[in-house]
Amino acid sequence: MTHTASTPFFALFGQMVARVWRVSKNRRQFAELNDWSDEQLKDIGLTRSDVRRALAQPFYTDPTSLVNGSSALRETSAIAPPIRRRTSR
Repeated sequence: MTHTASTPFFALFGQMVARVWRVSKNRRQFAELNDWSDEQLKDIGLTRSDVRRALAQPFYTDPTSLVNGSSALRETSAIAPPIRRRTSR
C-alpha cells in the first residue's frame, strides 16, 4: 500500500509522467487498429465496435485496459445460462 505522505514528491511525479507516457503510447498504437480489416481484428479477438468504444473514451484513459476483458465478457455472456432467482414458497 502506498502512502502519499511518506512518498517523495519526485517519485509521485515520476509515476505520473510514466503513466501519461504509457497511456499516450498505447492510444497511438491502438489507433492503428482502425486501419485493420475486420478479419484481422477477429483474429486477435476484437471487433470494430470494441476499437471504436475504446478510442471514444477520454484521452487520459488507457484503451488497452478496456478491451482486455471485452472478448472474455462477450464469450461468457454468450455461454453462461441466465441467473434465476429463487422464489420463496
